[in-house]
Formats: sequence, C-alpha cells, structure tokens
Amino acid sequence: MTVNNIARNNMSEAMMRVNSGQRINNAADDAAGAAIVEDMTAQLRGLDQGERNTRDMQAMMNVAEGGLDGVSDSLNRIRELSVQALNGTNTDAQREMIQGEIAQLAEGIQAAVRGTEFNGQNVLDGVENANTAAGPQGTGPVVNINDMSSIAQAMTAIAEDGSFDLNAIDNAINQVSAERANIGAMYNRMEYTAQANSVSGLNLADARSRIADADIAQEMMAVEQERVIDEMQVLLQQQEQEDEQTRVNSVLQSGV
Repeated sequence: MTVNNIARNNMSEAMMRVNSGQRINNAADDAAGAAIVEDMTAQLRGLDQGERNTRDMQAMMNVAEGGLDGVSDSLNRIRELSVQALNGTNTDAQREMIQGEIAQLAEGIQAAVRGTEFNGQNVLDGVENANTAAGPQGTGPVVNINDMSSIAQAMTAIAEDGSFDLNAIDNAINQVSAERANIGAMYNRMEYTAQANSVSGLNLADARSRIADADIAQEMMAVEQERVIDEMQVLLQQQEQEDEQTRVNSVLQSGV
C-alpha cells in the first residue's frame, strides 16, 4: 500500500469519527472500549427507565392521596352532622334527615374507595400493592397503600343504626390521616430515588461519553494533517511527471 493510500484510509477513519461524533464506530476501533460502552449503555437505559417508573409510582400515589382527601372531607362532615344529631334539642325527624345525609356521604366514601383507580387498578382497596423497578437491576421500593374499605363500611353502619358513634368516626379520620401521611412519606422516598437515578444517569452518561465520543478537535487536526500528506503526494507525483517530461524533451532535443 502506498503512502498516499494509507493517508486516504486514515483520513476516511478520521472523517467517520468527525461525522458520527463517536470514537468507536465499530468493535474493530476499540474492542474492549466497545464492550464497556455497551454495558454502560444498558445500565444508563435501565436508570432512565427506572426514573420513569418512579415518576409513574408518584403519579399513582397522587391519585390515591386525592381519593383520600375526598374521603377525609366526607368524614369530617359526618362527624359534624353526628355532633349536631347528638344535640338533645333535635327531633326524631331531624335526626332521620341527618342520618339520610350521612348515608349519602357514606355511599360517597364507598364510591371513592372502589373507584379511585390508576391505570385500571384500584389503589384504595388494598388489592394492588406495587413494587417499582427503580434501578437498572429491576428492583426498587415497594408502594403499599392500606385497604380503606372498612372505613366505608363503618360509616354505612353509623348511617343505618343512627348511633352517631363519634369514637368510630374519629378512628376513621385518624386512619385516613395516617394513610395520607404514609403516602406522603412514600412519595418523598420516591422523589429521592428518582433524583438518585437522575444523578447516577448523568455521571454514567459522562463516563460513557469519555470512552465513546470522539475528540472533534483532535480528529480535525488528524484530517488536516492527512490532507496535507495527500496534497504533498500529489505535488510530488506532479513534480516527477514534470521532471520526466523535461528529461524526455531534453533527449528529443539532443537527437535533433
């Protein structure tokens, strides 16, 4: 292979790196580096997907917390009505009207527990407890939302028997408050997990870039250097041709 051909091949490789922005365009460029880059790429994509999974879990918790917020409002109204009903100045007819409103509120709680869904999954009846794949190994924290069905049943019982049991209502309110606190704590944990995944992903992407990405300035210098070599080869060939022509002309003139 001539020097000119070698220069052309080197220029072709350098131009490929400049055009792609990648130092490793195939395994032959750096066999060990290519293997490391592939492994890092798999880890990086796992981290990115893990962060999206975590955000999905946070969205589910927002839905659950929103459902419990409505349940909490209904429970506080039931308590208010029960205190009113326990006033001895009320007539039986008035207490029946209060029972009717409590019954409606109890049905609303039942509907909230049964109907609060995320992606087709009920999140307040204790059936679906999800484990998020938050990292490249497919593992992550567990989201466990407790069953709220018993609250709806307790409020329905109060509406039916007319007991206006404040202790039962207060227990229900405390249970909902505790669950909302539980969801808030899990949400914060997910936020830290998502942030950790994001930071790990950025660091891993930077490390991967150092191995896989081309140094454009260096490659452009190589391209320019190889272009100069190529041009010098052309000039040398032209000079040889001119020298040869001069020699031939000299011979011809001598023959004359």
